[in-house]
Amino acid sequence: MAQQLVKETFMSMHSAGQMILEYLHTSPLCAQLEQLKPYVIPNLQSKTHLALLGIAGFFLLRIILAPFWGVKNERFSMSNVRHRAIATKRKFTPRELAEFNGKDESTPLYIGVQGVVYDVSASRHFYGPEGPYCNFAGRDATRGLAMSTFDSSILSDLDAPIDKLDNLNGTEKATLEEWVEFFAGKYTPVGTLVDPPAESKKDQ
Repeated sequence: MAQQLVKETFMSMHSAGQMILEYLHTSPLCAQLEQLKPYVIPNLQSKTHLALLGIAGFFLLRIILAPFWGVKNERFSMSNVRHRAIATKRKFTPRELAEFNGKDESTPLYIGVQGVVYDVSASRHFYGPEGPYCNFAGRDATRGLAMSTFDSSILSDLDAPIDKLDNLNGTEKATLEEWVEFFAGKYTPVGTLVDPPAESKKDQ
């Protein structure tokens, strides 16, 4: 069944190309169109053309048979990817996260962004000790990203609760959302950021 459908698809594509050229043959552009004939009319003796036809046929069949195969056209969502990927990952307190500040090149470099911890080791030149964003290494960078500042004074104390970001304005929230999508699309989530244990809070 599938082989017959593939064969019919190829033949239809071949016939359609031939009909187009024949219809336009009387046009003043005939000479130019004739030069395109090798590209429009596949040469079934050419391995390259057969390969291209095979690829086109595969995607066409995928579209045609999608209802039978249960293929869903699910809308891509950075948020869905992020939450699905970190479902079974580690939980970091701010102090635990600080251990991955990039100063030891034998360990990964992590950053927290709106409750998600990302491995940014691939961009050590940005977030490492000599990088422009080094203050964010091993820390919750959420507020700094939202406010577009890299000043270390914006960072929360390691034993303080996670910053709730209650006082961000509209512009800062919009900026933060862009950063959240950027990190979710580029870096691998390795865990979530959680409040320090109650004992740490009492010791403050």
